[in-house]
Amino acid sequence: MKKIIESILKKGKIFDNDEDVERYSSDYSITTPRRPWMVIRIEDSDELQSIIIKLNEEGVSAYPSSSKIHFYGGTIPRKDDSVILDLSGMNRIHEIDEVNHWVHIEPGVSWEQVQSWLEKRGYRCVMPLLPHRDRSVLMDYLEREQPTLCKFEYSETIASMWVIWGIGERFITGSASINRFRKEGCFSDGVNPQGPGPIDFWRLLQGSQGTLGIVTKGICKIEPIPSISKTIFFSGETLEELISPLYEMGQRYVGFERFLVNDVCLADILGYLELKTNLPNWVIINVLSGLPLGRPEEMVGYQFEYIQNELRRKFPHLRFGERLEGAPDGIEERIPEMLRRPWPADRIYWKHLRKGNCHEVIFMTTLRKTPEFVKLFKDISSQFDYPMEDIGIYIQPVEDMRACQMTFMIPYDQKNGEEFRIIKEMNKRAILEVVKRGGYFNRIYEGVGEVVYSLPRAKGYVEYMRRIKKLFDPNWILSPGKLCF
Repeated sequence: MKKIIESILKKGKIFDNDEDVERYSSDYSITTPRRPWMVIRIEDSDELQSIIIKLNEEGVSAYPSSSKIHFYGGTIPRKDDSVILDLSGMNRIHEIDEVNHWVHIEPGVSWEQVQSWLEKRGYRCVMPLLPHRDRSVLMDYLEREQPTLCKFEYSETIASMWVIWGIGERFITGSASINRFRKEGCFSDGVNPQGPGPIDFWRLLQGSQGTLGIVTKGICKIEPIPSISKTIFFSGETLEELISPLYEMGQRYVGFERFLVNDVCLADILGYLELKTNLPNWVIINVLSGLPLGRPEEMVGYQFEYIQNELRRKFPHLRFGERLEGAPDGIEERIPEMLRRPWPADRIYWKHLRKGNCHEVIFMTTLRKTPEFVKLFKDISSQFDYPMEDIGIYIQPVEDMRACQMTFMIPYDQKNGEEFRIIKEMNKRAILEVVKRGGYFNRIYEGVGEVVYSLPRAKGYVEYMRRIKKLFDPNWILSPGKLCF
């Protein structure tokens, strides 16, 4: 098999020595480590297509990897004698569309790379909360990382994708699928993430974790960098007292970046663990921004006026201000800049500050149900003697408050065998209990599939997913064992 691949690729792109293979056998997740057979580094879509065709002929399984760092076990092989397709070398930024606000990038393009490139041109990505600088932009979008910009128009961050299905065929989704794409007179540029035809291939690929096809290029949404920003903090002793004000702000379109965190999560974001004792228990962070396209001062002004007058009148006991109680001076000025860039390279990643690693339980729910899940995790942590005061909680509203992504961040020492065992048991219990209470897992990571795919109501869904798998990857070579196949 190695000789066959060497006949396709240039020298120096196949690695099967212990050091290189070992790097892909584990990550920061609780997924059981497993070594791949070899690592194949891909630099363009022609190479990738040729390799996928050969893997089909030989019946060898492959797991694509685009990022240089991994947190959820997505690239760890589930099957022996598998190969890793390392796409991090496919890191070209093809072009920026300043009329429609899109950037065309390959899967190996990282948050640090694209944001540094865009800033020079006056733009920024639609970014999730403080991503790792080495994570793939395209893959984080496909893995349903929610942006902190929670207005409806930012919910679809990819307009079109170039993909190679497991069968080895090329395909283009969305408006880029028409023959005259990016040519003069083409008015469908970047306007439709669906198709071609009535089938929504964007949804099909989202969350599929490389089990159906491998994306080789995507068109991602960008925005001009605001010319003025003002951070407003809303604090409370309980989560319940902040739910209604957060709904109100979302329904009135007040703010760009808008999310809710507990004191643990906020201390980690600010980079000072000792701040936890001084910070409020719960804080809404809302960044009011004015884009340089109209009258930015007025845009921020009328939103701030609404907060000072209408919001204060409706919620007279709500505590808010431009300064955050217990936080260092100047943090209100730093927050907008922090939210528009990935985590800096010279600092330990914020989720790993406490114990060197962090397991995340991520699911979707509604804002009104979030206190119920906080109580659930208090009960679970108590059962396992894990200190609840160490768990960070991050609540990200999505699509004009229609729902929210809720994340429980549980720090642990991966070298501590007993603590690692406890985290795995807590994860199993949490998944079961969240599903019972109506939480929706749209990211099928370690332990989730075992629960959700075994539910009686999921039987029909699983059958249809397996039929789709046979259409796009008939030999089942792409990422076996990740989802329900």
